[in-house]
This record gives sequence, structure tokens and C-alpha cells, in this order.
Amino acid sequence: MTLRTRAFNCLRRDSLLPLRCLLARGLANQGTQTSLRSSPQPRKELGDVLADVIKTTGPISVAAYMRQCLTNPDSGYYINKDPFGVEGDFITSPEISQMFGELVAIWCVTEWMAQRRPQQIRLIELGPGRATLLRDMLKAFQSFVPFKSTIADICLVEASPTLRTAQHSNLCDSAMKETADGFSSITRYGLPIKWYTNLKEVPRDVTSFIIAHEFFDALPIHQFEHTQHGWREIMVDYSIPERKTPLSLPGQTRSFDEKPKFNLTVLPYYTPSSKVGPESSSRYKKLPVNSKIEISPESWDVAKDLALRISEQRTPESPTGSGAALVIDYGPAKTIPVDTLRAIKGHHFVSPFEEPGTADLSADVDFTALKSVAEREGHVAVHGPVEQGDWLHALGIGARATVLANQQTTPEGKDRVAKEYHRLVERSGGAMGKIYKVMALTPDKTPTPVGFGGGVVEDGQGIE
Repeated sequence: MTLRTRAFNCLRRDSLLPLRCLLARGLANQGTQTSLRSSPQPRKELGDVLADVIKTTGPISVAAYMRQCLTNPDSGYYINKDPFGVEGDFITSPEISQMFGELVAIWCVTEWMAQRRPQQIRLIELGPGRATLLRDMLKAFQSFVPFKSTIADICLVEASPTLRTAQHSNLCDSAMKETADGFSSITRYGLPIKWYTNLKEVPRDVTSFIIAHEFFDALPIHQFEHTQHGWREIMVDYSIPERKTPLSLPGQTRSFDEKPKFNLTVLPYYTPSSKVGPESSSRYKKLPVNSKIEISPESWDVAKDLALRISEQRTPESPTGSGAALVIDYGPAKTIPVDTLRAIKGHHFVSPFEEPGTADLSADVDFTALKSVAEREGHVAVHGPVEQGDWLHALGIGARATVLANQQTTPEGKDRVAKEYHRLVERSGGAMGKIYKVMALTPDKTPTPVGFGGGVVEDGQGIE
């Protein structure tokens, strides 16, 4: 077992301990009878449940906090809410313009051609949101009949029942049916589509083209600080603000009306996580005292899975594997993320520790870590990351924007297309074209993909 594998297993076990306690307490609370009328106790707010866990077990990891805020079965942010679009909390690239989905589709087609046109493929998307990206991709595929005819099915990995319903509405006219391993339906283009809650449940029997757009940024992270005494984990704790009231006696305070206030704290002692996690890579070992780092073992696990799905699909024509994965997210291209935990609510940044479960939590993606895992554990070629603006230009967004603008019959329509184009590719400040990065995983020893320095390739041969 490698050191990185030991680190992942250790961090994962550490994150699950508070979760088990939380669920146990939650179930107990729901079953409590509070009156002679046997009325059920009102469900606690997530903040109160988390405070109960911390009171019982001590501070919890940032990963455990993120996981509960986003996917708690009762009060998780993604479980009961559609956060996308103007009426939600944030807008993603596919929601801005159809051009984004069209160019992702074209990239898939060019990579399929470069890999000598596999006869059967599966489309997989991780965390599809409303399925706006996939909808635009499927529409674009209608112009590439040879590619479209090879799509055996579509698999979506989605944990939210609310978003799963939105995806079905956006893609299908036929009913959604529950199956033994998830849900299924038929898209408007006649393609079978299935929903799973975990990537590990998706079959591995067919060449896969996998899209992960703004998926990794929502995976839980652990935070560590390098102290004089070694690496220590940064955990989430809470307090109840105390305040005097008119009924308080001298020296007394009343706090039972206050909501718990969450905060970060550095543990003064080592934990299994802090002993193993920062030792899993030379990138962390060489950092000086007072350095901070963020590690996402769940991201490592997904990166490994994606890579193995590619490298394990070997044929005589494709001895190093077949298929591809495209990762589009935000984060530094080379450096280690530090203090990047953030929350967005109503299109504004808010504290990640206010009203848990009501805001979107995310953190920068460590692309270097993903690349290292994919190359070492999955034996694939990793391309990028490159900036989104550069990648879109390499795929032809300028020409596509011109075509769409010329199709508009009003000045307002032409101006709308221009604004969408600039929003996707703009690099100044913190614009999408710069902060979002694109990375691709392809079989080892295959041509460099379009968008990463390569040209269009037909059956393994370049096209002049």
C-alpha cells in the first residue's frame, strides 16, 4: 500500500467518524416524543446538529463540515435546492451561453477521432447541475452523426434528488424509472440515460468520455498547518456567544437563545490525519513552518478512478487504453491551495460558517495533485491545465460567436452574444477565462488533444 493510499484511507476514516455520530444523533432526535400528544420534535437546524456533534466528539475536520453542509440527507445545500442561474446562488459557464457546451462536444468528437473512432462509447458527467451542459452537447452531437451513432448510453453521477429531477426535465420527455442501482429514462434524442449517486457504481465495460465541470471544487478538503511541533490539522469548532439580559444576575450571562458560531481552530496535538496526509507528497514535506495546505483525498480517489477507466479499456487498436476525461474547474495551475474555503449565497460571498447548509461551499482544485495521481495510479497522459479562455479560443469560440452574432436580428441580440463571449474568455482580474482551468486525461502515448497544443487528428493521423 502506497503512502498516498494510506493517507487517503486515514483521512477518509477520520471524516466519517463525526458523520456516524451526527446521523445517530439525528435519528435519535427525530424519534423523540416531546409531549403527551406524542408530537414529534421539530427537526433541528443543521448548525445545531453540527454543534451537538462537536460537543460530543470534539472539533470536526473541514472535510466533515463541508460534506454535511453540502450533502446532509435532511439539510444539505445540494439536496433540496436548485442553486444555479439568476434565481439561484451562482451562474456557471454552461448557463451563460450555449457556446460552452457546443465546444465541449466538439472536443469530445475530435478526441474520438484521434483514438481511431471507438465503435461504442459511454458519456459520463459528474455533478451535472441542471444538465444544461449535457443538453447543449447532445444538441451539438446531432451534427456529427458518426460520433452520435456510437453513444451506447449516458450516465450521470448526482447525489441531489432535486437536481436529478431538474436534469430529467431538461433532457427527457419519457418518465424516470427507479432501478435496482439508480434511476433511468430515455433522452429526447433516444439515448438511454441512467443516474447514479457515486462514480464507483457506474459500469466500466465501455469506452468512456467523462466530463467533470465544477465537480472537484465541491469535494471536501482537509486543512493543515505546519507548526513548530509538526503538522497539525485545522478543525471546525463552535461557541455560543454569551450576552447579558435584563434578567441576568450579577456575573451571569444567558446564551441559550443564541445560535452556535462556528470557527476554525488548529489542534495543539497531532491526529492520524496530520501525521499521514502532509507526508504523502514531497510538495508538502519541504514547506517551512507556518505553511498551510489543503488536501482533498476524495479528489485523489476520483482522479484515480477516471484514469483507470481510460487505461483499462485496452484493445489491439488501443493498447494503452481508450476514452478521455475533461476536467474544468477553478484553482491554481501549479501551486498548493491555501485558505480557499469559500461560500456563495445569492451571488455574493458570505462566511462559510454562517447558517450551515444554506450556502454553496467550495475550495480551489489542486490540479497538480490530480495530475500526479492520474499519471502514477492510472498510467494515463495528462494535458494541462490551461486557462479556460485559451482553451475555448483553441476550440474556435471566436468563430462560433461571430456566427451566432450574425444570426441575431437586433442590436440587443448581437450585444448579448458579445457579452456572453467576453464573459467566458475574459482574463482580466478574476474573470472566468483566467481563473477557470481545463485539464484532460487521455490514453498514454496518444496524440496531444485539441486545446492543449495538438491539432485535429483523424484515425491517429494529423490533418493538415
